Amino acid sequence: MADTARVVKPTARLSLESHRMYVALDYVTLVGITAHIGFVPLFWWMGVPWLAGFNVLSVGAWVTARYVNRRGKLDLAVVLVKLEVAAHATIAVSLLGWDSGFHFYLWPLIPFAGLNDRISPKVVFIEVVALFILYSVLYWFTREIRFVGPSQDVTRAIPFMNVGVVFTAMGMLAVYFRLATATTERRLKLLASTDELTGLTNRRRMLEHIREELVRMKRSGKPAALVMADIDHFKQVNDRHGHQAGDVVLIGVSDELRERLRSQDFISRWGGEEFLFLLPETEVQGALVAAEKLRAAVGDSVIEFNGKELKVNMTFGVAPLDPAVGIDESISRADNALYEGKKAGRNRVTLWQPAPT
Repeated sequence: MADTARVVKPTARLSLESHRMYVALDYVTLVGITAHIGFVPLFWWMGVPWLAGFNVLSVGAWVTARYVNRRGKLDLAVVLVKLEVAAHATIAVSLLGWDSGFHFYLWPLIPFAGLNDRISPKVVFIEVVALFILYSVLYWFTREIRFVGPSQDVTRAIPFMNVGVVFTAMGMLAVYFRLATATTERRLKLLASTDELTGLTNRRRMLEHIREELVRMKRSGKPAALVMADIDHFKQVNDRHGHQAGDVVLIGVSDELRERLRSQDFISRWGGEEFLFLLPETEVQGALVAAEKLRAAVGDSVIEFNGKELKVNMTFGVAPLDPAVGIDESISRADNALYEGKKAGRNRVTLWQPAPT
């Protein structure tokens, strides 16, 4: 019942917002490493060995940025990328001239700054102004330097090559930031519908499932049942072993219940130690059988905590999902059946019975 998505995973835990930047950085650094490895023989062939040597250092900077990004140190990775790009563009344009096109590498820093939600809009504005100043200074002092490559074809090709690399980097930055954003949105949606501790559907999402089932019932005429369940004497677990033990019990019970359900059934943590089940296309007699199997499975299971074996039981209340009375009353009936089971001694399954008239 849970949504899953395949994502690039860092070795450090990141917030959902940071994860978008992490994914974009991961792929952009790959482009940077590849491009600068290619620059080393290119500059050597062009007769600029000093610039070829600088690109060896640039490769090291990009590799380091990729490494620290995967370690979860996004801020450091961003700083390394920005410094390397600015330094590389400045040195290359100063040596080869404006017409060489190496100033184009300053362009991706603008969306790079804007997409980084780890910095404030004020800092983004300052960075963009600083880039404009650097861009203007480079143009002013290098516009008279004539760029001449090893041949006329190379002289014409180098600026287009630089534009191609820049377009590739900006395209990858946009695409992977978009993919990471979509992944983040899916994860946020999943978190909004899931209980954080147990991983079960939460109360709000279960109500949505019940509403959807009512629509199907009216269309198909097939029945459905609700089951309310509660862990017996749960307070004693917390009192005797602590709240951490209580959390372990909740997780263990949730896993046991989830594994015993059909693929079309729904289970939610309704609140505290209470669970609500929705069993589509199920008569109450079938729901009684299913609840009894769940009760026996939980009673037979053993939950380990700090070297201790904890055992718990559950009480279940079963009621039909009745479109004639609506969601609230149907849930109330299952809850009343649970209450009757508690009064009768717990660790049992009880069917809701209408009050005599």
